Amino acid sequence: MNDDRETRGPGAQPWDEGDVAVLTELRETVTRLDPCPAGLTERIAFALTVRALHAEVAELTRAPLALTRADDDEPDQATTVTFSTDSVSIMVTVTAERDGTARVDGWLTCDVEEIELARPDGRSEQVPVHDGRFVLASVSCGPAYLVVRPPGGRTVITPTFTL
Repeated sequence: MNDDRETRGPGAQPWDEGDVAVLTELRETVTRLDPCPAGLTERIAFALTVRALHAEVAELTRAPLALTRADDDEPDQATTVTFSTDSVSIMVTVTAERDGTARVDGWLTCDVEEIELARPDGRSEQVPVHDGRFVLASVSCGPAYLVVRPPGGRTVITPTFTL
């Protein structure tokens, strides 16, 4: 079986300018005709993180609901989602605030001292959990996921959701 060095002669480079030009044009064509789906890189990073942590991924078990506060002339929109695994259920209500941030109110069914709100870009913050309830006030909007580390159990990670 011949490789490029054998067909081009000893010391020849395996790639020349013509090869690079063809591959560059091919990449541009594929990018234009079949672009990478939005968020694919973040989903891959999430999957690799889950695999590295040997974590359990919570499934979305209840679809978002639109909620409003009854005592407000211009109510804020809120979305509630529930995630579940065999060991933990997490309900989260995300409310958009007028200043462009979001408030996250959450409840979970396991006994932990804190919960982590993590971002696909690597940022994260931990907040205390009191009697199964946690609050994140004035968090920046964008994609995020929750990480729960039950004592003696496997780490639980929710799918990414939007704040």
